[in-house]
Amino acid sequence: MDFLIERYNNWTKNPQNGENLFFAGFIIYMFWSIMRTTMFPHSSMAFNMCLVFSVLILAVKIVFFDVYTFKMFMAVAGMFACSAIVFVSSGYFWPFLWVLMLVSAKDVPFKKILQLYLLLNIIIMGLAFIAAMLGVIENLAYNSDNPNNDTLRYSFGCVYTTDFAAHIFFMLLTAYYLYQKKLRPYHYIGTCAIAGLIYYFCYAKLDTICILLMVLLFGGYHVLQWQHGREKIEMQAVAIPLVTEKTEANKEFAFKRTSAYYRWKGIWGRIALISMPALTMLMYYWSASYKIGNEFLEMIDETITGRLGLGNIGIKEYGITLFGQDIPMVGMGGSTEVQEDYFFIDSSYLFILLRYGIIFLFIVFIVYGCICYKHRNDTVLMICITLLAISCFIDHHMMEEAYNPLGYALFAKAGGMIWEKGKM
Repeated sequence: MDFLIERYNNWTKNPQNGENLFFAGFIIYMFWSIMRTTMFPHSSMAFNMCLVFSVLILAVKIVFFDVYTFKMFMAVAGMFACSAIVFVSSGYFWPFLWVLMLVSAKDVPFKKILQLYLLLNIIIMGLAFIAAMLGVIENLAYNSDNPNNDTLRYSFGCVYTTDFAAHIFFMLLTAYYLYQKKLRPYHYIGTCAIAGLIYYFCYAKLDTICILLMVLLFGGYHVLQWQHGREKIEMQAVAIPLVTEKTEANKEFAFKRTSAYYRWKGIWGRIALISMPALTMLMYYWSASYKIGNEFLEMIDETITGRLGLGNIGIKEYGITLFGQDIPMVGMGGSTEVQEDYFFIDSSYLFILLRYGIIFLFIVFIVYGCICYKHRNDTVLMICITLLAISCFIDHHMMEEAYNPLGYALFAKAGGMIWEKGKM
């Protein structure tokens, strides 16, 4: 008995075992999550078993390996309690799974999670794309809603065209974050070409815009980094003290481009922090105010393919609750048949607000607010969160791990690349 206790104590004291448990549960859950977005045939029973195994593994990791301060424990307990109340109130289990995934990532290197997320997406989405091209699975084709474009929109093995485009956007965003220092001009050119293909074959306007914005913001940041590096060398060569982010001393010696670099770094933390609440208020105001005859809102509604009108219906018919409610939604996807009773809230902010309640929406804001504070010096992550906020203004992928991996930054620790030069 003492031998077993000793073995147990040694096992739980090794943090690598906890990390291995997380990745075991993570891989199973991600496989389940990503496969659900493709046209690959699957067994509901097998999928449910994957989900159960994943939840059990992640729960074991939390119980036996994670150590919390009192404040952190109360925060985690509050998140789980709120998600449980949402489940009772609305019948939706997804908020609990989302909280479980974020919490179980405690002390696991964030970049390792992103690398594994990217690898799984590349493999599964690559297989889905190839299978769709070979006719193994259906490549769903839809008529374009653009009167000036009569070409078909293809899903390339996904359940819908915008799902495929969203996968591409989030994979590119993750790759840009992970390998930001290795990006070269041809990477940006290639990414712009991908955006063009997404627009032409999928007519996914939002993801096309987000990909181009990503190129613009990352490219601008790298140009400022390069200029700052050159000026730093010049300043050191003439023995001029270099201005820092935290001091105003010797500011008169800072070159203009170096000052612009520090201003750029400082502004993105603030933008990322307010982006989600600000865009939520804007989407709610536009949706609640929408009515036929308002030319401005009708123009916006037409531009974002009817999302304001659908949001207005959701707000008026169901209203806002503290802990959510059951709201049946019928969306496109999985079939080319026209859904006569189509009703789907695409905006992540309205989706969470109406289905999971205003309290849980505040929890989402707090999660990303804490990420912005914790990683406020990581400018590239702040840019990624801002792009996520823009994407979720229209798309509903905020809490879907198959798409969005940025929430893991809350409890995960910084750094920790698996595939790095000299570490293979």
